[in-house]
Amino acid sequence: MAKTIIVACGSGVATSTAVTAKVKDLLDSNGYAGEYRIEQCAIAEAVVKSKSADMVIATTVKPNGIDCTYISGIPFLTGMGKANAEKQILAEMAK
Repeated sequence: MAKTIIVACGSGVATSTAVTAKVKDLLDSNGYAGEYRIEQCAIAEAVVKSKSADMVIATTVKPNGIDCTYISGIPFLTGMGKANAEKQILAEMAK
């Protein structure tokens, strides 16, 4: 069954679009093409959406109430800590 990934930022448009592209590249290059569904949203929507998701990747501080794995998307923007964030995403996909 495909994993549901929520990619969130402040507005659900700008930085989440950049992170979504990088996460797709990561997953596809590691053999997960077709095994996930990414949904972009504003962080305000992420709490509700997390109830039916496998992971939330966000470029904001983790809000209270996230019901699934939370991974910071900031490393995909800054490059700092990106390898660790990628490891977390791949570990979650392997579950």
